[in-house]
Amino acid sequence: MFILKFLLILFIAFIVMVVAGIWRLFSSVNRARKQFQEMGQRRNSEYRSRNANNEEEVFVDQRSPEEANRKIIPDNEGEYVDYEDA
Repeated sequence: MFILKFLLILFIAFIVMVVAGIWRLFSSVNRARKQFQEMGQRRNSEYRSRNANNEEEVFVDQRSPEEANRKIIPDNEGEYVDYEDA
């Protein structure tokens, strides 16, 4: 009977330690998540405050689709360069 009580106490202690380990893991992950959220919020607020004072430039491409999609570099240029040893 003593052995059964001892095994029961050992089993309960093991379960408590497993639950405590899982609790620590989840609390660490939750703490890290909160820190990352706070860091992101700080970074966003700093970015907004810096850009709030500056006027934002908007660029509008007024070229026709043909002109915007035309090839700028000719086919015979920029592909291969002969190398000569000096």
